Amino acid sequence: MKKLYSYLIATLFLCLISNKIMAQEPYKASVGGLLSPFAGGVSSKFFFCEHLAFQADILQKTGFTFGKNIGYNDYGLRLYWDLETNLNFVFQKKLKEKKISELFWFIGGGTSFGYTIKDIDGKFGVNAIVGLEYLFKNCPMAIQIDFRPGYGMLFSFDKTDKYVNQFWSHQLSPWSHFDWMIGFSIRYTFKKK
Repeated sequence: MKKLYSYLIATLFLCLISNKIMAQEPYKASVGGLLSPFAGGVSSKFFFCEHLAFQADILQKTGFTFGKNIGYNDYGLRLYWDLETNLNFVFQKKLKEKKISELFWFIGGGTSFGYTIKDIDGKFGVNAIVGLEYLFKNCPMAIQIDFRPGYGMLFSFDKTDKYVNQFWSHQLSPWSHFDWMIGFSIRYTFKKK
């Protein structure tokens, strides 16, 4: 595992110091909005080099999912609202190029963490991300669609909350669930000079 982290850090370092590689990235950064059937928020993407990017999203999300209370045999449906940050590293490659546009596919993974709005205090999860990005050549705009399957945990630290104790049986036992999202983003791109 330590070797994997060493290789990742070395690759990122080489990408950052190499002007030749930096000149091939599709754009430097992009900022815009993200919409989903169950979420909405702000989306941004930053390229380290030609194929490696970091995507960060801040979302208000509604989750409706089936899960399990870890440590107990409590299964069921949960509905929650949260404010979360989703951070992903992605590998992106050109799929098709036309005179006015470029189409890219990407795959990656990351983590999400946030604060739930109703009866639970926090959320943590890991996810994969896969999708397509359509980049306009003559206009500084990018359109992206993606699917993010993942694993999430909801938890509470409030020992005095009767609602949590009633429905969770134990206030520190996390609720694990399949955490997913389909996202549609429109972002303004800052092109390289």
